[in-house]
Amino acid sequence: KQWYQRRVALTAGEFEAEALWQQIHGGNVSMKIREEFGHHLKCAVRHKYVRDTRDDLLVPTTGSKHSIETELAGFMGDVNHVKVNVDSQINTKLFLGYSGALSFRAGLIHELSENRRTWITDKFFCGGPGSVRGFYEDGIGRPLGGTMHWGAGVSLSRKLPFSPHIWGLGKFMRINHFVNAGNLGNDRKDLFVDPRVSVGSGVIMKIANFRMEINYAVPIRYQASDVVNHGLQFGIGINFM
Repeated sequence: KQWYQRRVALTAGEFEAEALWQQIHGGNVSMKIREEFGHHLKCAVRHKYVRDTRDDLLVPTTGSKHSIETELAGFMGDVNHVKVNVDSQINTKLFLGYSGALSFRAGLIHELSENRRTWITDKFFCGGPGSVRGFYEDGIGRPLGGTMHWGAGVSLSRKLPFSPHIWGLGKFMRINHFVNAGNLGNDRKDLFVDPRVSVGSGVIMKIANFRMEINYAVPIRYQASDVVNHGLQFGIGINFM
């Protein structure tokens, strides 16, 4: 339950103060998660800066987006850390109607006190149609997540080879080919050992204020604990890698 939140937007970014009461509970889960059961109080301030020059927020073909979000928690309660997230994407037009996109995102949590820890509700998870495709949502790193993560993607897309006047398909649908990679862990060496990799193709559709993808994804590198999704994968949202 969130009982206080205040957001202020400035030219230097957006500042936010938050007081959050969290309750962790569940049924048939591992003992390490059971150790975190109970009530937790998090008080934090957060700053986010975004620079976005893309020609379209959902299906861009040119321009770039760069964002960095920093969170400091520990004024009250039992959570005390610094959490940083970065997210970048560069888009450019290529040849034969194709446009290319290069995406990268990463995050880090640094605990500031040995007496107060980072709970599972603040940790990172990876995988899913908006992240490393070919895995189920948060399918990388289950069940405990990690305090560090990275993800990268390269994609090529173009309009469907239909006239825009044929059922209007050419206006809002694109073919998409992608390669995704990523990893997470609790130590820097974990990030570069056996990274997860997937490839695939699909269709992008722009519907109202959302982006929808239907892909056929093939995970080619994964670990035994991962929940993979080899085959058709559906996703809808506004932020895709």
